[in-house]
Amino acid sequence: MSLKKLSALIIGLMMLVGCFTACSSAPAETTEEAVATAAQEEAVVEEPAATAEPITLTFWHTYGDGEEEQFKTVVLPMWNELHPEITIDAVRQDGGQYNEMIVTSFGTGQSPDVARIDIVNTAAYAAQGGLVALSDYEDFAALKDTFLDGPLSTNLYQGSYYGLPLDTNCKAAVINTAIMQELGIDGAPATMEEFIAAAETRGTYSLNVSGVGDWDLYPYFWLFGGTLTDEGFTVASGYLDSAASVQAIQTMLDLHAKKVFTIRDVDGTVDAWDGINSEYAMFFEGPWFFGSYDEKLSQGIIAATIPTYEGRSASVVGGENIAVFATSKHADAAYEFAKFMTSEAVQLAMLDKGQIPVLKSLVDNAKVLDNPVWAVYMAQLESASARIPSPNNSQIQQVWSDAMTNIFVNGADVQETLTAAAQQIDPLLG
Repeated sequence: MSLKKLSALIIGLMMLVGCFTACSSAPAETTEEAVATAAQEEAVVEEPAATAEPITLTFWHTYGDGEEEQFKTVVLPMWNELHPEITIDAVRQDGGQYNEMIVTSFGTGQSPDVARIDIVNTAAYAAQGGLVALSDYEDFAALKDTFLDGPLSTNLYQGSYYGLPLDTNCKAAVINTAIMQELGIDGAPATMEEFIAAAETRGTYSLNVSGVGDWDLYPYFWLFGGTLTDEGFTVASGYLDSAASVQAIQTMLDLHAKKVFTIRDVDGTVDAWDGINSEYAMFFEGPWFFGSYDEKLSQGIIAATIPTYEGRSASVVGGENIAVFATSKHADAAYEFAKFMTSEAVQLAMLDKGQIPVLKSLVDNAKVLDNPVWAVYMAQLESASARIPSPNNSQIQQVWSDAMTNIFVNGADVQETLTAAAQQIDPLLG
């Protein structure tokens, strides 16, 4: 067939089609619509993206009544809006049996997906293989920088982090302003040097601590320059028995001899909670002392950051972490929930029930600064340190307490006692 004949045939067919279309009762498609329709018919039709399969995460906690109510009515709805496909089954457990329940769950395979746990137990659970190393997640390196250093460090074990700080606390100074006034100090002293110089002339104890345990004495030990271990908590020798640590203990002994500093369990003196009303100028305690700040304020008792010594302040960290359990079938989702619980919105919501936040960004938050207790304790947390995170925490506590008892009660040599204690602690750090 010639080219001319072929062209004529094509033109004729096009006219025929045009006539047929014009005669049809259906509306004509535009050229663009026709092309689109053809393309859709020829293309391979892909299945729509599958909706995330609904899952349930079990969350164990030991919140009190008010905290649990806040979690259920304020926090959970926030999570449900963000992740409607992930249901949180929150189970409140008995605090008295909680540690035993978790340890038992490791052997039975009945662990929760995620749980709120005491900071002193985190390393022990990690050592038993019960927790997921959250520092293995790609975003953890950036995430860790959002947390206050002290609370974050309680999750460290053998170079990895096995949880996120969830809520925290520490000790700050409780001040009797009337007795401080007698010492010539208006309000809280700016430095320990100022306080010590004034208290030495009083002739009776002005500073009280309950006992020789780690929670009681660590703040003083650190304040006066002592060090427990290296930064990674891997060795005590060379740190606990260093010249600076020996001097820190000696400073406490000197203050004790000068009747500036008393240890209740050693001296049989009045407990600080009672004595601060009339006998002591200052002691260090957690935020729970200020159940009603207005009432304390009316008695002339205020909260303040611990005065600096040689330019540094110091305190000891308490609180809870949130951890993902190794047996979870939904570890990634559990990690997302853990991160959610440490977000600013959730941290501020739980602050309404007295749960002190763990984020650097909230130290100067208006909600924190407007409360005279929260403002002080959040500021103090910037210089607060963790007790040694170790699976052998209780044994380390005992070594420390025995050493301090030997020094403060029996008059043992400081250097020899700290050297022996360091050698005992070294193998307990792993």
